[in-house]
Amino acid sequence: MSDISFSWTRFHSYKIAKVGSRKLIRPVGRKSDQVELLKIETEKPLFLKFAELDGSDEAILQFARTWGLLQTEKPTAGEFLVDWQKLIQQMHQRIGFLKDEPPRKPDNGDAWKITSLDVLLVPRAVGVVEGDRYSIVLQPRNLLEAMNLQLAKSFASGGFIRACKQCSNLFEAGAGESRRSIAIFCSEKCKNRFHYLERSKR
Repeated sequence: MSDISFSWTRFHSYKIAKVGSRKLIRPVGRKSDQVELLKIETEKPLFLKFAELDGSDEAILQFARTWGLLQTEKPTAGEFLVDWQKLIQQMHQRIGFLKDEPPRKPDNGDAWKITSLDVLLVPRAVGVVEGDRYSIVLQPRNLLEAMNLQLAKSFASGGFIRACKQCSNLFEAGAGESRRSIAIFCSEKCKNRFHYLERSKR
């Protein structure tokens, strides 16, 4: 059994600046927090939040303020918005490939390559049973890798991505105890709203 270890730097503020003709998003100042982002409880998984960004300056800025930059933790570095937009589209495409029912087979017939990451062998605490002295820990090197790993884990554990019958927003179903595989609404609010509108038609 493998665990996931991921901690990421989130600066207190970000801004969008221009480098020549290209826009760049970068931290403001050096104040930051180390956050285990994948352990934060959210209504939607982080990879899905990212895929739903519209690619606008404001959407990217808001995402960075909440979760950090995608691939760098350096206070003096930044990331080009055009690269963010390409990665948003790539994540959206991956979700589209994987959400087919029955699942689509990889083009080469073997496997989808989702991401690269570090694999750590971590000693367990003293006193464990013999033969169980180490744990395998998967460690993404940046936020983008972490989201791709989260996506892969969701689908490998039986998750589905569906459009809500009420609001049409995408949501994750069947990947955990909180979502049944037959769910058709993204939230109780949408479920109640749908049934309210259906009753009002009668």
